[in-house]
Amino acid sequence: MMRGLFLALLLVNLGVFAWYHWYDTDSLGPEPSAAPGGKPLQLMSELTPEQKKTLAAQAASVAPPAAAATVASAVAAPGLTAPSSAAALQSCASYGPFPDADAAEKAAARLKQAGVATSEHSVAGKARLGYWVYLPPFGSRKEAEAAAKLLQQKGVKDLYVVTDEADRNAISLGLYSQHGGAGERQKEIRKVGYKARIAERFRDEPRYWVDGRGAMAALPNADSFKDLAEDSSLIGKAACAP
Repeated sequence: MMRGLFLALLLVNLGVFAWYHWYDTDSLGPEPSAAPGGKPLQLMSELTPEQKKTLAAQAASVAPPAAAATVASAVAAPGLTAPSSAAALQSCASYGPFPDADAAEKAAARLKQAGVATSEHSVAGKARLGYWVYLPPFGSRKEAEAAAKLLQQKGVKDLYVVTDEADRNAISLGLYSQHGGAGERQKEIRKVGYKARIAERFRDEPRYWVDGRGAMAALPNADSFKDLAEDSSLIGKAACAP
């Protein structure tokens, strides 16, 4: 009997020992983490301003210059982002065509006043001479001269038979700066029985452009140069050629 009681007490003690060391300890969860040196870890938001400065100084003494600057800025102003550099973005715009070199120089002067570097260049182009009223080439010189004589008899003046290779034996009836004037002349000729035509005439002439390089915000719109344009054209703005 004593032996049975002893065994029962032994089993009870073993059960209490097992519960205390295994089951109860596990239920409490892991102990809080600690930083090297035995101190509990703290979040950045829990640090005082003085503690943040001390932490930045310690990081700067052991980190490369670029990394130290990053750490210091993060501690001093967490969440702060660098300002956008779009306003300082460099770009290039080409303005033109200007009718002559003088107009291009005036445009370049305006760009320089805005802090923009400039360069000028010219390209081959054509300038409008006006609107030509004419009768298409006849089959021969004799036919053209006969038609010209009939027109003169009907009161048509200011005409001649063309001798140039391109329009040989055509009858020229006048060159007009405005389309409206050419249209009136065309109606006049048609009233006497001839179908006159209108064509634009051009001459070879260089066209002038100005390139501006600088901050995107400093490059003006093409409208800033409209007073320097020809009456028959507008100043445009485009990206510079590579």
